[in-house]
Amino acid sequence: MTAVDTQAQVQELRRQLQSLLEAATANERKLDRFDALERRLMAVESMEELVNLLLVECRADFGLDAAELWLLDPDGELSRALPSLPMAHAPRLLENHLPLKDLFGAARTARLIGPGHGEALLAQAFGDGTPVRSGALLPLIRQGLLIGSLHFGANDAERYDAASGTKFLDRLSTIAAIAIESMLNRERLRRAGMTDGLTGVHNRRYFDHRSLIEFSQAVRHRYPLACLFLDIDHFKAINDGHGHPVGDEVLRQVGGLIQRSLRTGDLAARYGGEEFVVLLPRTDLAGAREVAERIRLTVQDAPFITPEGGTVSATLSAGLAMLPAGAVSFAELLSAADRALYEAKRAGRNRTIADTAGEAA
Repeated sequence: MTAVDTQAQVQELRRQLQSLLEAATANERKLDRFDALERRLMAVESMEELVNLLLVECRADFGLDAAELWLLDPDGELSRALPSLPMAHAPRLLENHLPLKDLFGAARTARLIGPGHGEALLAQAFGDGTPVRSGALLPLIRQGLLIGSLHFGANDAERYDAASGTKFLDRLSTIAAIAIESMLNRERLRRAGMTDGLTGVHNRRYFDHRSLIEFSQAVRHRYPLACLFLDIDHFKAINDGHGHPVGDEVLRQVGGLIQRSLRTGDLAARYGGEEFVVLLPRTDLAGAREVAERIRLTVQDAPFITPEGGTVSATLSAGLAMLPAGAVSFAELLSAADRALYEAKRAGRNRTIADTAGEAA
């Protein structure tokens, strides 16, 4: 072997060593970024913060061209937990497992998709209009159940090579799934403390807290505040004639009808028994009367489905009051709405009476 050959071999070995060192340095930097991301995932305080971290900050930190988060939400828990998140940053909420099965099949392992294969899956995972040429599809699994998927996409066709390892990505998907489950459990506990377990609307405890805030805001900024008391007519007769399970089902469905009749920012709560209370901020008398009548007519026309599959009918009476000028406590508004409800009951039920107007709607 000549000196020239030896020198060439040394140079090649140096080149290979330099390449290995660069790869090790790159992997170390990658590991540091993943470790930092994992710590941040475990420290998030809300679903909004978690989603923003995965879809916005993660995309910037790792130089991604696209990021998608799909989450299974058959009962609407997440849609309630993310009411104010901008739609551009929101996850895709799935009603069933079918889209996830299309991505992962039975394997439920991370999938790296590069050029030449899987283009249809990339279009499905990121949308047809997203210019993604390679991607990583990460299943989110908790306690053996597939709860969603996290998708990273790049315009670089070589970014996610199907032959590459997925160790870091597998760990990230595990941590992300744990964080999502933790946030869901926290949201369940939070809602349990302020939600009526039967009807799904807010409970009396939450209403008492929120009503004082709405009262002080209305007084400070001098905007109208309306209060409705709603009571199911002859509810005892429903319980006596059909049984308490049917009465509970009527209560549950009435609570849902009330909720669907309100705007974002309005407040409905079960006040006690068969009585509900509604607060309508920034709503004048005519607007509040319209809401009360919409709720009343919706209940009147609804066939309430019993646990056995039959139907019963129900009506409700509504008392309406506006926050009086110069009011010094929320109790004044509540008492006025309660008086109006009593008048609606005395006048024959299934009607709206406004305390300030003194006449039936």
